Amino acid sequence: MHGTPETVAKTLCLALLKIAVRENRKCYLISFSTDIQTLNLNDYKIIHFLSMSFQGGTDATPAMQEALRMLTTEDYKKADIIMVSDFVMPAFDEQTQSQIKTAKENKTKFHNLVIGSSENTAAMKEFDNNWFYDINKPDSLLTLVKNIRGI
Repeated sequence: MHGTPETVAKTLCLALLKIAVRENRKCYLISFSTDIQTLNLNDYKIIHFLSMSFQGGTDATPAMQEALRMLTTEDYKKADIIMVSDFVMPAFDEQTQSQIKTAKENKTKFHNLVIGSSENTAAMKEFDNNWFYDINKPDSLLTLVKNIRGI
């Protein structure tokens, strides 16, 4: 992702971090393309993250594996997961799909925000909520807000 989609993704991450601070909640950010970078809410690396570019390929499996690992920790065992991506990537492997199923049985919700219009729907089937933001469709943002309010 680059350009407007990248800006939208960073804005959403910043908004989620702001909500976490306001509600005194923990927030763990996993930035990914072909590798991952993790950030805790209190890390100064967040400023660096916001200045980085997201260009490159997309392999979400390491990021999802890290998110699933975090669900096994005391601080995040009741957390939900939101993945923000253009979803131009392969579907998750069987092991990851199985781990997602187990997490869902433990009441974890999986949400995604697809930025763009070239997503691989097979990569999205593991999520409870699939939200879309297409920068080329003027009503896309309004639809997204309505869908998010519906949860």
